[in-house]
Amino acid sequence: MTPPVGTIRLAGIDAMRLVAFVAVVLIHAVSNGARDAPVAADAIALLSRFAVPFFFVAFGYFMPQRAPERTALRLLVRLAPPFLFWALLYILYFQGSLAELRSPAMLVRLLITGLDGQHLWFLPALGVAGVVFAVVRSRFGWGAVLALALVFYALAFAFGPLRLLLDLPKPPFNTRNGPFFGLLFVVAGAWLRARDLRVPLRTALALFAVAALLQLAEVAALVAVGTIPFPRFTDDTLMTIPYGIAAFLVALAIPPTFHLPPLFARLAQLSLGLYVVHLLFLDLATRLLGQATLAACLGNALLAVLASALCVLILDRIPPMRRLIR
Repeated sequence: MTPPVGTIRLAGIDAMRLVAFVAVVLIHAVSNGARDAPVAADAIALLSRFAVPFFFVAFGYFMPQRAPERTALRLLVRLAPPFLFWALLYILYFQGSLAELRSPAMLVRLLITGLDGQHLWFLPALGVAGVVFAVVRSRFGWGAVLALALVFYALAFAFGPLRLLLDLPKPPFNTRNGPFFGLLFVVAGAWLRARDLRVPLRTALALFAVAALLQLAEVAALVAVGTIPFPRFTDDTLMTIPYGIAAFLVALAIPPTFHLPPLFARLAQLSLGLYVVHLLFLDLATRLLGQATLAACLGNALLAVLASALCVLILDRIPPMRRLIR
C-alpha cells in the first residue's frame, strides 16, 4: 500500500536534494576545465552522477496517482513556466538576442534541450517521463512500464556509451533527453513508494558506495576499449542505475530524528530554483577565476552554490517569481 506523505522522512530527502544540487554544480564546474588534474576532474564528475537520477527517482516517488490526462496537464502547468522563462533568459544572456528562435528547428531544439540553458533539458525530460509513466502504468501495468523503461535505457546505453564500440551512427538526439534516460528512474521511484520499500541506513550507504566504485570501474573499462573519449561527459552507464537508486535509498533511510537547520530546509524546498539558476552564476564565476586548474573549478563551484542560494532566497520573496523557482 502506498504510504501517506506524512509518514515519509522528508528531512533526509531534503538533505539529499541539497547534496545532489552541489553534485550537479560540480559536474558542470569541471566539465571543460581542470586541465592540470584531468583524472581527478573525471572522478569528481563521475562520482557526482548520482544527482540527476536521484531527482528523477524523487519525482517518481512523490508523483500523485492521477488519471494520465490530469498528470499531463499538471506537469505542463508545473514545468512549462520555469522552463520557458529560464531557457529564454539563458539565450539572452549568452547570445544577446532571441533571433535564433526564428528557425522552427531551433524552436524544437529549445523545447527538448533548453539550448544555451543546457542543464534545462532536465525539465522537459522530467515531464515526458512522468506522462509516459502515468499513461503506460495506468493502462498496461507495472510490467509494461518497466519493460518500456528498460528498452529506452538500453537504447540510451547503446547510442551513448556503447555507440563507438557497436559502430552505431550518431543519433539525432541526446540520449539523456525525452524518456530515454529518466523514465527508468521515475519508474523506480514510483515502485519504491508503492511497495514502501526501505533499507537500513548502513545497508543503503554500502549499496551507494559499491555502486560508486562500480560506476568508476565501468567507465574506466569503457575508456580502455576506446568507446568513451571523454569520461566526465558520460551520462548513462549501467551502473548509473543502481547508483541513482541507492542515493535515494540513503535519503529514505536517514533517521526521522534528523532535522535540517531552517535555512537549509528552506533551500531544499527551492531546489528547482537552485538548479535552474546555478549555470548563470557558474559562468560568471568562470569568467572571474578561469577554469584551467582544478582549484579554480572548485572555487567556481563554491561561488555558484553560494550565489545560487542567495539568489533563490531573494526571488522567493517576490510572489510572481515563486512559480519559477519552486
